[in-house]
Amino acid sequence: MNAFSPFHQGELDVQKLAKESDIAQRNGSVISNKILPGAIPFINQQNILIVSSIDTQGKVWVSVLIGNPGFISAPNNTSLILHTRSIINNANDPFWQNIKTSPKVGLLAIELSTRRRFRVNGNIQPNDNTHFTITVEQAYPNCPKFIQRRQLRFPKSVIKQNSLISKKGSTLSNEQLQLVTEADSFYVGSACSNGKMSNTNNAFTSKFDKFSCDASHRGGYPGFVEVIEGKRLRIPDYQGNSMFNTLGNIQNYPKAGLVFVDFEKGILLQITGDATILWDQNDPSNKTGGTQRFWDLEIKAWQQTHLPKELVWDFFDYSPHNPRETENKLDHTQQLKLKVAQVKQKSDLINQYRLVDSEDGILPAFEPGAHLPITLSLADDQTVERHYSLLSSHHENRYYEIAVQREENGRGGSKYIHQHLTENSIITAKPPSNEFSLPPTGMHTILIAGGIGITPILSMLRAVVEKQSSFEIHYTAKTEADLAYQEEVIALAKDKAHFYFSQGKNANRLDLKHLLSARDRDSHIFLCGPVRMLEAVRDLGIEFNWQENHIHFENFGTSHSTNNSAFEVELKKSAQTLQVQANKTLLEALLDAKVTIPFDCKPGECGLCSTVVIEGEVDHRDVYLNKQERKQHLCVCVSRAKGKKLTLDL
Repeated sequence: MNAFSPFHQGELDVQKLAKESDIAQRNGSVISNKILPGAIPFINQQNILIVSSIDTQGKVWVSVLIGNPGFISAPNNTSLILHTRSIINNANDPFWQNIKTSPKVGLLAIELSTRRRFRVNGNIQPNDNTHFTITVEQAYPNCPKFIQRRQLRFPKSVIKQNSLISKKGSTLSNEQLQLVTEADSFYVGSACSNGKMSNTNNAFTSKFDKFSCDASHRGGYPGFVEVIEGKRLRIPDYQGNSMFNTLGNIQNYPKAGLVFVDFEKGILLQITGDATILWDQNDPSNKTGGTQRFWDLEIKAWQQTHLPKELVWDFFDYSPHNPRETENKLDHTQQLKLKVAQVKQKSDLINQYRLVDSEDGILPAFEPGAHLPITLSLADDQTVERHYSLLSSHHENRYYEIAVQREENGRGGSKYIHQHLTENSIITAKPPSNEFSLPPTGMHTILIAGGIGITPILSMLRAVVEKQSSFEIHYTAKTEADLAYQEEVIALAKDKAHFYFSQGKNANRLDLKHLLSARDRDSHIFLCGPVRMLEAVRDLGIEFNWQENHIHFENFGTSHSTNNSAFEVELKKSAQTLQVQANKTLLEALLDAKVTIPFDCKPGECGLCSTVVIEGEVDHRDVYLNKQERKQHLCVCVSRAKGKKLTLDL
């Protein structure tokens, strides 16, 4: 690492080889030696922690620690406390022996159900027999890409059981190879070191002040990890944040550790070996998602552990960012040619469109909550992609139905559809994608729809009715006439349906505070609507002690609004003052002024562009920051000033 960069030479070399050095330097500004204030409560509520370490032979291992929320906590922004009495006892895990000789560790706090994660690298030291302190050297958030949503459930009594039983080896069995090839995710540990192998007993010695470990996550569709000749794993390297922390470590120190979790059988398979980066590989089936990068791990040793049978992992959905191989049946890069079979006016602003295959074929399947990416050519010859939720039954494979609300001051997509799509019109689309699926929770389901947000909720409603699940639905709009799908909801939900409108005669607003305070906290809420409704539910969830992973949402209209106003932003560190026009985002204004700031998702979902606010009232439009975080930060990709000016710590 040099004085001008948060990266060591291995990372810099890989960034240069990937031709992404500029992006890496921009995003690298998020790396700090302090934990973000908003990340502290996030870390404190986790029940999974991924930890990497290195043994006396120089092998890198990565482990999964599972415990009651609070087993890892941040008393301040420079340290973490690990409480071992609150962890499932796995005394045979290499981690506990490794940290006796090498204090450098990498940690990843990850919440699979919300796809949020936060990395910390540092030094670990024992306080007493049951507590360790980790001193922070590097801390930073990661984007939610490639994480499959799951939720872990287990009784607190599991913590008190005897230590888990493990077995070791050097060659994977057929059953273990099958676990690897069927996995949709794994965790990886890597290291950067100036240490050298000594000539005595092949022991590994290092200068600890120049040694670091890192822990990260990798995910894809089942089969994304390939086994070669039974002793080598090949992993595709997808497009990420361009910082290349893992590959940079491998470039510097070509060893890595992996841990796979068999969520159905409750097995942890830890693997360690020698790693090699493969550049510019032939990739005709798009395994790498276009990067043409892989890395191999030659297996040197493994350890397998059976987890307590009381642990239950509920699967929600795959990440919508996972690349698909082109030979697979459902290729998310393929184009569907669809014909408009029917147009139905549902309200003054909403039209419903039935879309069929242009050659009367069968359409790709989808699950409730999915959206359809449609390609449109606007009047100015600009080709854009817009996403519309599917409201038809997921059992129907002959047509898709979407509803489009006309937005006069929107980005042009809805106006184009209302003006130009008529019966027999032809459009192109990608197969349906799902970022808002309905998992089989087995618990009571509360569906909440605001305005046009009824579209994904309606498909979910069909599913819970069909399964005879316990549910209720709350549907709200500005006026009663805007409840475009009231009849359909009544027909499906009957007396479990509740309707609200805020304007007009007999107006009755949805009382979210009463709803969240009165319902059982084991219920799951599925919400789609405006950002402000989403914010209210999240804030009330905190107030009434709802688990964050029991509130699922999809928003619309984050960055574009009908009432955007221009404002001024003062940048304190760089002594600049910028004007943000009504038709531009704050991020766009910063980039136009050549201000270096990390960013990734742009819809306000990943938190990478979170910036400290020194002065001014913020119009928060992201879905990442919680109420506490918003007191000091904003996401510049979507949020704006409520008044005339903001002052930022940039």
